[in-house]
Amino acid sequence: MEIEGVSALVTGANRGIGRAFVEELLARGAASVHATGRDLESLESIAALDRDRIRPLALDVTDAVGIEELAAATEALDLLVNNAGVDCPAAVIGSDSTADLRRAMEVNYFGVLNMSRAFAPVLGRSSRSGIINIGSMSGCIHVADHTGYSAAKAAQLMLSHGLRRELAGQGTQVVQVLPGFVDTDMGAPLQMPKASPRAIAGAALDGLLAGEELVLPDRFARMSYEALLSEPDRVMRDPDSMVKALVSRLLAQDAGD
Repeated sequence: MEIEGVSALVTGANRGIGRAFVEELLARGAASVHATGRDLESLESIAALDRDRIRPLALDVTDAVGIEELAAATEALDLLVNNAGVDCPAAVIGSDSTADLRRAMEVNYFGVLNMSRAFAPVLGRSSRSGIINIGSMSGCIHVADHTGYSAAKAAQLMLSHGLRRELAGQGTQVVQVLPGFVDTDMGAPLQMPKASPRAIAGAALDGLLAGEELVLPDRFARMSYEALLSEPDRVMRDPDSMVKALVSRLLAQDAGD
């Protein structure tokens, strides 16, 4: 699949990784980009990048009816980037966090399901179609006090596997991206080396072009995945110490550079 000339749709395009995807798609020659966010005002700055090729659209990925209506009105689409996501910084036990936990699942899992299900027929009409799902290494390695987020991203990972099998017959690629720490608003409180959103978007598109099914787009993601495969018991038993050790390695590498 090539990026030149494609028609793409990016959810959560108003900032962070979503905005970076729009910028990267434009730089690689996409013909049009549907940039979605929960309200049009938040999309004004991204739409201003290229009024001819960017179409800003108000869309809530938890609104299944609104998504179906948009899909029905979309004549052609080659690439769907399911980027919209929310964090859920709350404990599971001993707190009244059910609403937050449900929202994490509604956006990070059901949002991807809603979009993929509605737009699958549209993508099926393309001769070069793909879906990129932006997950997180948190879906493989639990993050303390973010169980809802980790659980939702883990569910999304399994959903990507299922979508890949179901959509193979129509030739739609499905790429799961598992970033580590990223320099976004969500990652701002974290004091550690972070990848740029543009680097994540670029690696994801490179993975799509290479026919990859799983993309580990940054150093922390690759180191974490390696640790998960080589020391699964340690990762499951004490993920916090493993993460701290990996961050220390990253800091040491940066200091050496």
